[in-house]
Amino acid sequence: MLPKIIATLYPLLTWLVLVFAFKFLRIRQLTRRKLLIADVYVLFLIYGLQLFSEQITAVNILPYYLLILSILALILLLLDLFYYKAFDYKRFFKLFWRLTFIITLALYIAMIVMIYLH
Repeated sequence: MLPKIIATLYPLLTWLVLVFAFKFLRIRQLTRRKLLIADVYVLFLIYGLQLFSEQITAVNILPYYLLILSILALILLLLDLFYYKAFDYKRFFKLFWRLTFIITLALYIAMIVMIYLH
């Protein structure tokens, strides 16, 4: 039961740690561009997905997650080429990383729901 509670609280705790780190350590000013909390938070969510999915469910979600991200990148690339007729890597990576955050958060929430329903 304790791993389920830790897996559930992990996103909230990492978000709070990142908020305090960005506020008090001034991480945002260390980069040339404005770094957002969500940009770093994705990495912690991916680590949490891998760690908790393997420990609690005995199924590693990471290969499926990487497949989803690969399909997302391919779709975004094709939309960029067909809609804009050009490829702008800055716009592509920014949109890809923001959509990666949304997909990762949704997959993590789905994993938590799956853990409690099982």
